[in-house]
Amino acid sequence: MMAAVGGVNGQKLYARIAGQMRALIEGGQFQPGSKLPPLAELAEQFGCSRATVREALGALRGQGLIEFRHGDGTYVRSVSVDVWMEPLEAAVLLSVGQAKQLVELETAILAGIAGLAAERAGEAGTSRLSQALFAVECAWPATEEAVVSGLSFYLVLAELAGNPLLENTLRVLQEALRSSIRLLADHPLSGLEACKRVMDAVQMRDPRRAREVINEYGKSMAAQIEINRRAPGWRQAETDAPDLL
Repeated sequence: MMAAVGGVNGQKLYARIAGQMRALIEGGQFQPGSKLPPLAELAEQFGCSRATVREALGALRGQGLIEFRHGDGTYVRSVSVDVWMEPLEAAVLLSVGQAKQLVELETAILAGIAGLAAERAGEAGTSRLSQALFAVECAWPATEEAVVSGLSFYLVLAELAGNPLLENTLRVLQEALRSSIRLLADHPLSGLEACKRVMDAVQMRDPRRAREVINEYGKSMAAQIEINRRAPGWRQAETDAPDLL
């Protein structure tokens, strides 16, 4: 078993494990086309919880390194991460000075995803999205649980869009999106309210309405960034922490 890995220099545990797993893939320990060990075995190998391994696998999937096969397991892809993904990975590291542009990127991606999901989600897909919405509704407002459940809702939405490139793009941007969702924790158009409106649009098979909801949500995020910029101590926070908050 590998030694347990803790966060270093602010890097999240799952991101550290994803980096180690990527190194194993690139080093040939996990061969292209091979099936990865079960979740429990990976958790033991890396000395962490299954939930952490699941997040790490999600990150690797977003990078195009692995794929999930329903009912069969997780496999290493036969091709390496696409070159076009690299600029998006760099975008996650943008400073607060470019936060508004990053929110615009997130909004554009999410709006496309929402429109396609409204067109393509079948009955089973709509049921999955409803379950994800229920988790958002059960989360205590303005907490990290609410942020995580909101992010999970959009990741399910991305799967229902039926476009792997859009889904992978959102997964690459998920940490930036997580920070963006936090911006509106106390806003009238909260994460829950936005998810409800998207769910309604998907159920009504209304792609235009789905895109409108996301665009409105994005505008609220951008407006909140401007409010934060004018708040006392913002410039110091901008220097100390490269985050959207």
